[in-house]
Amino acid sequence: MDDDIHLDPYLGVVDRVSTLARSANNLDVELTACPGWTARDVIAHLAGLAQDWVDGRLDGYGSDEWTSAQVARFSGEGVDEVLGAWAHAARQFGALASSPIGGTPAMWAFGDAVVHEADLRGTLAPGTQVPDQPMALGLKAAIARWRGELATAGVEPLDVVATDVRTWRVGDHEAPANTVTTTAYELFRALYGRRSRAQVARWEWSTEPAGYLDVPLPYPFRWATSDVTD
Repeated sequence: MDDDIHLDPYLGVVDRVSTLARSANNLDVELTACPGWTARDVIAHLAGLAQDWVDGRLDGYGSDEWTSAQVARFSGEGVDEVLGAWAHAARQFGALASSPIGGTPAMWAFGDAVVHEADLRGTLAPGTQVPDQPMALGLKAAIARWRGELATAGVEPLDVVATDVRTWRVGDHEAPANTVTTTAYELFRALYGRRSRAQVARWEWSTEPAGYLDVPLPYPFRWATSDVTD
């Protein structure tokens, strides 16, 4: 699996989050974007998820029970031990076979990790963001999945305009389309459930957005219950 395009970006997330965690003054602070989870909990989840891929513990993937078990696994461990376990598991990803649920383990782990990197930065390093390339890779997957949800719902064609990157068309490429305009980073955060419906409604829409926002985000994400600014 050494040709997996997600492997190096995933290892990059591991390195950046590890640096961030080791320089933080307090990992027991609750994350704004992950109510009920501290920074330490999120890092334990990331480490536990990598271990679960390596060991084939995929039953209940993405469920609260599955993620809670990952956090509990590292209860009482120091940050260096947790980060070391994560790095050790991550280095084994290159030898893993394709995922039984489609895609590769690195693809699934990257998508989760890059979102949580942004969550951690919002609380531990305000004013910083995930670098552009990994953010764009995470956004690409999110757009593809959102397109599928909107297409299934049969909404009118929509041009999704990221002012600093590109435009994506949802629906018939020949028909007139409504537009929504924002930045790539806002799209990235919103499509992973880190923006509220009200925040997304305040983007620049050419039409009333309710018909689009009524369509649920791809599982397991949903609009945030309150405004999130990181």
